[in-house]
Amino acid sequence: MSLKSLLTAFYQRLVYGSSRRPLNHKKEAAVMDEIERIVRESDSTILPVRRFRKKIIPSIRHAMQYISGLIPQVPGPVDFDPGRWDDDPLLRAMFISREELTGLLQSTKALKKFFQRTNASRAFAMLVAEPKEKKFFGTEKDGEIVRRDVPQKAVYFENFKVIDPAADLAETRLKVQHRVLVSLFTQAFEKITDLQLWKEDLEKQQELLEFKVQQPEGSDLQTDPNPSEADDDQTQKSLEVLSNIKRKLEEINAEPDTPEDHIDHLNAVLLNPEQHLRLKTVFLKLSRLGIRLEPSSTEPANEFTVAEFELGQDPKRALLWIRVERASVLSV
Repeated sequence: MSLKSLLTAFYQRLVYGSSRRPLNHKKEAAVMDEIERIVRESDSTILPVRRFRKKIIPSIRHAMQYISGLIPQVPGPVDFDPGRWDDDPLLRAMFISREELTGLLQSTKALKKFFQRTNASRAFAMLVAEPKEKKFFGTEKDGEIVRRDVPQKAVYFENFKVIDPAADLAETRLKVQHRVLVSLFTQAFEKITDLQLWKEDLEKQQELLEFKVQQPEGSDLQTDPNPSEADDDQTQKSLEVLSNIKRKLEEINAEPDTPEDHIDHLNAVLLNPEQHLRLKTVFLKLSRLGIRLEPSSTEPANEFTVAEFELGQDPKRALLWIRVERASVLSV
């Protein structure tokens, strides 16, 4: 079964449930295998849990419905053709020159691999970029009056990526939805992973300090040791730090950490995806120098729309659906 047909069945079955025509046993098994693969990428400890599939499918369906609702908000597809750089406001705003755009397209491995293994004349994909803002004081002209030291903001883009190319837009949308779903799984287990790493770090600090103050293993640490029993102030401080480390480790160990608890945490994230995934459409009006202008400004400007995407605490990303011609990627 192709990736396109598998993901299509996967989304139709989980998003729409039994209202769709039931899948045959072969496709149903493939869909379940896909769920297991996503879980394995995020936290394989929950796989042995009895009936784990049925425990997470309702929350997966809810998350998919939310993700599917975000997709139409992403603008595009935009023709990412270096030959259009002079005439396209978006391309001029994002790239310094047509050569920079050409360099991005020809250095993107995903695009090169797609065209090398297919006969497609064009590809649809998602462009991901990191928007940046720089504040400064500049001049501003208002009619015949020139104002100086006016607070201004320059907007530019960097860290471009082209992901999930496909022969048609519907297929690349499915790929991106799958990618976002996997990212939600990853978000769900970040807290657990961070706690485990913090615990390991605290245990190393505890071992080092115990050796330093020659604290017998398993002995009861005193939170307020008698200074006369300490060799010096440094030893007393070390004992106090040890006491704090012990308390923090006890708090971490008190956190539920079984595979069943992981499933509960996963479901809580998937049932509230809006707390972790946010997307909105943003209109930008930038001067030829990249300075953000007011909508009422009559200055020559590049005007365009992008989707602004946030995942957890990661930096904001600008998203666009793009269309790329084969000749722009592979040398003839």
